[in-house]
Amino acid sequence: MDPFIPSRRRARAAFAAAFAACLTLSACGGGGGYGDNPPPPPPAPPPAPAVTAPGPQSSGPIQISPDDKTVWVANPETNTVAALNVASGAHQLIAEIAVGKEPRNLAVSPDGKRVVVANAGDDTLTVLDASAAPYARITTVKVGTEPYGLAFTPNGRRLYVANARSNTVSVVDAASYQVLRTITGVGQEPRGVAITNNGDANDDDEKVYVTQFFGVDRAGVLIGADDYKEGHVAVISAGTDTVIKQAVLNPLADTGFKSNGSALKKLAPKTDAAGKPVFDVVTGAFPNMMQSVAIKGDRAYLPNTCASPDGPVRFNVNVQSCLSVLDTTTDAEGTAGGAAQTLNMNRGINFEVGDPADERKRLFLAVPWAVAFKAHAAEGYAVSMSSNVVVKVVLDADGTPSINAPKAATDPGAIVRILVGQGPRGIVIDSTDTRAYVANENSRNVSVIDLATEQVIATVATASLPQAGTDEAKRLIGKAVFDSSTGVDLPGLSSADLSGVVQRFPARLSSEGWSSCHACHGFGRTDNVAWVFGSGLRRTSSLHATFNPKDANDIKLLNHSAINNEVQDFQNNILDVSGGLGLIVDAAGNTAGGANGAGPGGSKPPLDVKNAGRSAQLDALAFYVATGIGTPRSPLAAEPAGTALGLKIGRGRQLFADANCASCHGGPGWASGRFNRLPAQPTISLDQGVPVTFDVLRDVGTFIATDLNEIKQNGTPGAGALGFNPPSLLGTFALAPYLHNGSAPTLLDVMTLRKHRTSGLPVGAIDPFDDAGKLADIVQFLQTIDTSTAPFDITPGP
Repeated sequence: MDPFIPSRRRARAAFAAAFAACLTLSACGGGGGYGDNPPPPPPAPPPAPAVTAPGPQSSGPIQISPDDKTVWVANPETNTVAALNVASGAHQLIAEIAVGKEPRNLAVSPDGKRVVVANAGDDTLTVLDASAAPYARITTVKVGTEPYGLAFTPNGRRLYVANARSNTVSVVDAASYQVLRTITGVGQEPRGVAITNNGDANDDDEKVYVTQFFGVDRAGVLIGADDYKEGHVAVISAGTDTVIKQAVLNPLADTGFKSNGSALKKLAPKTDAAGKPVFDVVTGAFPNMMQSVAIKGDRAYLPNTCASPDGPVRFNVNVQSCLSVLDTTTDAEGTAGGAAQTLNMNRGINFEVGDPADERKRLFLAVPWAVAFKAHAAEGYAVSMSSNVVVKVVLDADGTPSINAPKAATDPGAIVRILVGQGPRGIVIDSTDTRAYVANENSRNVSVIDLATEQVIATVATASLPQAGTDEAKRLIGKAVFDSSTGVDLPGLSSADLSGVVQRFPARLSSEGWSSCHACHGFGRTDNVAWVFGSGLRRTSSLHATFNPKDANDIKLLNHSAINNEVQDFQNNILDVSGGLGLIVDAAGNTAGGANGAGPGGSKPPLDVKNAGRSAQLDALAFYVATGIGTPRSPLAAEPAGTALGLKIGRGRQLFADANCASCHGGPGWASGRFNRLPAQPTISLDQGVPVTFDVLRDVGTFIATDLNEIKQNGTPGAGALGFNPPSLLGTFALAPYLHNGSAPTLLDVMTLRKHRTSGLPVGAIDPFDDAGKLADIVQFLQTIDTSTAPFDITPGP
């Protein structure tokens, strides 16, 4: 769309008014009204609008055609899109169409004639002819890096696409499918897209909402506090295609759950006379991992995993299930009666009484991922991706959401939970509010829900499950374990592929379905949160760099202290952080003992023995981490060497070599602390009581013991004086902020630390980064590093 159309419309209106005055008042010339010359013809009217959508538009992996006859689903694991016939209750897969690599979301044009698919793995859109099978590919459109959310404007003339890795939004003309312009300034990792609908054919008065996946640090707030971040949503004017505001979603002051003490507030844990812990400290939480947004009335609703990073760690005060609310008239946090409308959907579930006959009771809602609302009623349904359920959401007259949770122990509440497939990622409701369709990514199917009975009435496959016994099957099981807070139920795979070994709803993965690996590792990577853990302040590491991308047997030592050497060691995280019973079990199904463990018989497996092979499910999880989590792809990786930018990158690469950065960040995994490089007898030391693998630690000046937040969850001084395990630089451009404590907002901030940037050089050596230009060059190079970048060999340190 031409950026000057709004002014042209004003000009047309002025011309029309003047033209009318001429006709009526003979004001445009001699007595004949037009003078001696006939008037110029009026300007051509704008093109007739396409069919206008009846409501706001939202991105998602599942959409429905305007006539309610076809449901479209993105299959990221198989690089296909499924078309389901849902007319008259058919519920049949009618086509599976090959598209680009890793299709994540799709959009259906308001007239139903086109489906556009965002292919995150190859930076393209696939445009399909949706008018009739076989749904031919019309064209492929190159957009930004890792396109994710996308939505049509209500009149179907334009398409807005969030590019998660280039931090931009592409505006695409829906007639020619050409990129009209690229919008910058939307924030880090844009994901979800929603567009208002004012009910007219003019899209210029609409607004486009784009979520930032990660929360943003709040100025002046101590890192690690429950309120140290806030959520940001970019607000774009569809008339000017510019960001007009960053809407702010504030932290929750009170989650409704209390902790036993507070590390940062220096409130020591308490016990009562019987020695039981006392939970009396109010916890807050901030919005995080926002990847979808849906508009209902004058409110936008954003499901997300709220984080409460202050210690001490306990499963029900670490993460919360939030539904944040934004007022689309003010583009500020939604309020009613002076109170914020954001809902912690976990609040009140703690008053429910468990029921062995009903696995839905007292089941918390881990990792809310999507929400959709009915067109003709003030209610909708939110998807809990890790708990594998959909929960009903009811809106009051002000748009304040509720799940009708109990308000006290004597109140039964009226929560409606609907069990669906594995790893649900999206939901769509038909135009008559009679059916909802839920896309289950891990079970590769759609759950069809009758909204009158709120029961699943059909399950339709969207792609085939992998063949039993294959690596693909093992990877899918591992992914399902990673994503789930409850259990794995993939009956299409045989017991040889581990399905059925983990039952659907035991407490092995977490307590009461509260948490999952995904809750802190969005998309298998990171939540970008610095947590006050048992060892001190620790920012979540991204798991994409756990293994050498070229060799799944080459693992990086794990954690900032390098104390874990297998993914299977995170049995302890299931036990300590998620409150689960764990996956290493004995023949009777009890948590297996370990020499250094706590609990009956020593419930934690020892870290000084091999844990691989002790749990088929943990082995599958490790295989998924090794082979199924992609490295963020840099928009700059393919920059030609001869351009001005390419020359800067080349100079930065040479500076990397000159400074011997490869002594900490060499090898194909771009990190030196590898398990296969340890001596036969590694040195396990204690740092403030925390065991660390001393051989790989590097002290680069990033730990300052006097900082107020460098403490353990019990309030004692944090570990870090001996240094930290060097992080991988793979995809580092996408993972700000940096360092073990998240204190460096940018790579430039990291490189301004002189001890860090010269740590590969002998004491007294000349600093190779002695001017701003060289710092800019090295930062430019660091921003290019992904799996396509030629690595350096690991070199000796000074």
